[in-house]
Amino acid sequence: MSLSNPPSPVAPTYPLGGVNQSIVLHSGDLTAFEGGTAVTVDGTIRWDWLPTPRITYTFSTDDPKTNVWNIDGNIEASIPDGEPLLPNVAEATETQEELAVGALAVEGRLAPVMRGSASDVRRVVFQLPNLPQVHGEWIRGFGHRWNGRWLLEAGDWRFIIDDRHDRIPVQSELRRTGGYVFTHVGEFVRQDGAAMPEEEISTVLHLLRCVLSFAFGRAISPALASGYDSSEALTWLDWRVFHIAPWQPAAQVIDETGLADLKLLFSGFGSLWSDQFARDLLSNAVSYYLECIVMNPLHLATSAGQAGLELLAYERLVEEQQVLTSAQYKSRTAHENIISLLSSHGASHALPSSLTNLTKAAGSANPPCKSGPEIITRMRNGVIHPSRKKPKFTTDEWLEAWELVSSYLVLSILGRVSFNGRYRDPVNPQRHPGAVTKVPWAP
Repeated sequence: MSLSNPPSPVAPTYPLGGVNQSIVLHSGDLTAFEGGTAVTVDGTIRWDWLPTPRITYTFSTDDPKTNVWNIDGNIEASIPDGEPLLPNVAEATETQEELAVGALAVEGRLAPVMRGSASDVRRVVFQLPNLPQVHGEWIRGFGHRWNGRWLLEAGDWRFIIDDRHDRIPVQSELRRTGGYVFTHVGEFVRQDGAAMPEEEISTVLHLLRCVLSFAFGRAISPALASGYDSSEALTWLDWRVFHIAPWQPAAQVIDETGLADLKLLFSGFGSLWSDQFARDLLSNAVSYYLECIVMNPLHLATSAGQAGLELLAYERLVEEQQVLTSAQYKSRTAHENIISLLSSHGASHALPSSLTNLTKAAGSANPPCKSGPEIITRMRNGVIHPSRKKPKFTTDEWLEAWELVSSYLVLSILGRVSFNGRYRDPVNPQRHPGAVTKVPWAP
């Protein structure tokens, strides 16, 4: 789409809100339960960010049946059948002002729920928190244009993800205060336009969680997914809440200038996502990576990275390439298997010359370590199998070991999804936009 005639952004089902601001999801009748008693109450359901993302309910009532309720007990709330899927925001504001008037005021956490029918969902709209900006294609709305659209494909699905129009002040506020905010709105459809059952929608939302969390270095989960049918009527809502990390500076794999690389990453993950085994493998590998890049404490983060490498090494050498039997794999040292993993992707296992502290530690070890995987394994074994006789390593040595294991794990995940683009290498001291490295196996 040309700059002179860009499309409009994807419309969110719910307001995006400000940093750490609650969002009303429903206002009106609720059914409240305690013990064997149920009453109809006036209440509100909200998406709350703090202290952690959750969906909460609030209601007040003067129904005599609630006089014997234990307000510290197991009070639950749900939306009665027949209530509209979308709230009346004006009514929600009025209800909020009346909450303190009733004889009983209750707040609680809503149980995970999906509402409506997914029998003919053709398009799913979702909201994304705490994503950084990646320069995309142009869109227009709210009186101006901005380059915030990502057009992505993965397996059987096609995605649009749009940065919000007020992204600059919102991102500035998020960096200043920390916490959470919805920064992007997205949608996905099947490539063939067919309907998507709930199970498939959940699979695609999981794909988004894995790819975006890996790409941007923090747990990112799509939220408030909404299903629209073939007539563009809203028919289904997903009010489940998955883990979302608060904003903090993160080690991104995809650069701000890397929309083409983000497309390759989506395509690579998506090509494997229909295979349950590969899906589980990549999900676990990304989980290890997210544990690894939380660098405090360094020795445990490094150990998590090592575990992720061993996971990928076993699958690569024993399951995928079948160059080793399971018994052969287990008879070798961990660093030998990791070297074979890296070599299978055309990646070097030599210690980078820039890691001077780690190189010195490897040379002074007894016996000396001859590769990056060997010194990392030696250090990790001292944590997992402690001994008074084993050497201690300095913080600077651990920091460089952590950088190197992060680099190995990023490369191994990228290799597994046949990514041929550019990425941010954790051992590259340059951190500015555009400081990217091409994967070693790229043509």
